[in-house]
Amino acid sequence: MANYTVKLSAAPKGHAIPPLLADVGAWVGQQPHGSLGGFDALTAEAIPTEWSPEHSERLRREAFAFLGLPDGSLLVLVNAGAKAPPAVGLLGSEGEIRTVANSLEEFLHLWSRGETDIHELDDEDGASGRKALAAWLKAKKVKVPKAKDFDFAAWLDGGRIAEAPAVAVPGPSSAGVMQKLGPKTQRLASILGRRADDPEVIAYVTEVLGKKVPPSTTENNDAVNVAATKHGVELVFSHDILNEAWPPVPKTGKTFIPYVSYAWVRSKIGEPVLGVPWKVASEAELTQVLGPPTGRRAAFTNEDELTVAYWTHPLDTAGHLRLELAFDGDLSVTLAVESAGALERYPDVTTGLFVGYAATRGLLDSSRFEAHRDLFAAVQARKAKGSELVARALSRGLWDDHLRDAPGLRTLAWRWFHNMCGFWMTADLNEVFGKRKGPFGHDEPKLDDDTWDAVDTAAKLLDQRFAAWLTKPG
Repeated sequence: MANYTVKLSAAPKGHAIPPLLADVGAWVGQQPHGSLGGFDALTAEAIPTEWSPEHSERLRREAFAFLGLPDGSLLVLVNAGAKAPPAVGLLGSEGEIRTVANSLEEFLHLWSRGETDIHELDDEDGASGRKALAAWLKAKKVKVPKAKDFDFAAWLDGGRIAEAPAVAVPGPSSAGVMQKLGPKTQRLASILGRRADDPEVIAYVTEVLGKKVPPSTTENNDAVNVAATKHGVELVFSHDILNEAWPPVPKTGKTFIPYVSYAWVRSKIGEPVLGVPWKVASEAELTQVLGPPTGRRAAFTNEDELTVAYWTHPLDTAGHLRLELAFDGDLSVTLAVESAGALERYPDVTTGLFVGYAATRGLLDSSRFEAHRDLFAAVQARKAKGSELVARALSRGLWDDHLRDAPGLRTLAWRWFHNMCGFWMTADLNEVFGKRKGPFGHDEPKLDDDTWDAVDTAAKLLDQRFAAWLTKPG
């Protein structure tokens, strides 16, 4: 079997190969291809200008690539500042930008443990090679230097906003369900909904889980998972919680400070949750402990059969935070900030048409538009267009909870907006208005304005789609 290819004899212009990279490269070049993960070579290369024309000059001046992944992503060494070691960053093929490690030394140790959060380097196929890498690092006495956390995405965006705005968000109540949780689950629940820069979050993630807090998220990478398998916890950090109580908090022009938005709790946490054993074998066993389920749902959004029983417990008085136990052959336990589903994140003329139609057919939840009550009433009376309400009230897009909480309505709307189960908004409106090529080459309806004449033209077909939920607005 061939060994890995290594080309580290010369760095791109303006850069130098760190001695440690040269040393580990010489060692990697002696290892069988595939034994350390799914990559082909360690090669020092300039970052392609095409990767980010906007930032190419800075990237090429301050960083260079040393490992390419099969999907086109690049691992790069970045000049993190005069008093900091070069950091390792990821330039993802889909636009993801994140810090992998604060130094090359830290990256190599993470790689040896399968904890880079890069699948190609952490998968099971590379386990034997990672063990050999750990032995090499020990023999070479490679230690991780102390270094401040480096935020690659914020660095690339040009620096921090002077001061991120303070945002008061709801927190778990100290009473009720929280008192019934074991100490480990209670500690985890206490950080739900908090910002990543909250001292309590930092202490929990670093001291309890032994992990790092993601410094930021971006539009292209709006959620980051932190998995601590041996502790039975996996966290999701996201700035994109579709709940008005958790607005996005900018860190730079294009990066955000995320919140702890979701958590999976698993058996290795080492304590039962609300008295339910982790090896529960049937729904009946959960019912004996928790009582009848709160409800049932389908396992997937494209299925109709309600096969999953779930028990939901609020963790705060406002109902924004919840603990859920669910059974679908085995037990799952999650903690979550309540978040709506995005029907349309980036509204266009078709969104305005639907909102106008929905307002006059009683499909919208009027309580969600209290801050724009007069405009909402004007749309209902056909004195203002749906797009006007969208522009004023839906700056973060149209969500499923902007619709009434009527059985099946939000599910049908989700499928219709997302082309599922034979329902698709675009196909319906193409049928009504005719179609043309959109800016990205896809078919779109010939619709330039959501006038009330346009709404009336589409109403017959839309009435068929939403017949089960039509009411007179009031």
